[in-house]
Amino acid sequence: MFRIVRVSLFMVVILSIALVASMGLNILTYVRLTDEDPIATLYFEPVSDDVFTAHLVSDDPGVSGTYEILGDQWRIDAEFIKLKPWANIIGMDARYQLVRFEGRYRDVVRQNTAPFRAYELGAGDALDLINYLAEWNFLVDAEYGSSTYTDIKEDTVYRVYRTQSGIIIRSEPMPDPIGYEPTMLDDIRAWVSGN
Repeated sequence: MFRIVRVSLFMVVILSIALVASMGLNILTYVRLTDEDPIATLYFEPVSDDVFTAHLVSDDPGVSGTYEILGDQWRIDAEFIKLKPWANIIGMDARYQLVRFEGRYRDVVRQNTAPFRAYELGAGDALDLINYLAEWNFLVDAEYGSSTYTDIKEDTVYRVYRTQSGIIIRSEPMPDPIGYEPTMLDDIRAWVSGN
């Protein structure tokens, strides 16, 4: 009888450990496959009708700066290398290179007739080597361009994120200066604008 209780208790412990390990692996899988990393922050100041000064800050070389944007929307493009899901789960992240920043118009007729301006971003050479090696890399799932755009709103801070499958934008209201303590974003804005 004591042996049956001991074996049963041992089986309960083993099954409990297996259950906890399985739940932990499921949580890890979810966290890794939905991982996001902020790659750029920007805000706009109006100059005139459909003309804005964009203040873009990024850790990527050759991206940060002030740009004149024409239109009522903005768009940012990236070359993107998506890795296989199992590579994400073991800790590797998708690769990207921001390549273009531009204004655009919501109305197609205006897009085809109004002034337009686009800017090349980044160094451009870093991803060329990655693209060359990617053909031989068993971790790569796909290579493609990823682009995201949204309306230009004053008093809004936009953040561009790298996900495991592309780039996305999230926005939030610009902090109210009354009773507001300066943050690192304020310091970055001051640095970009030269104040």
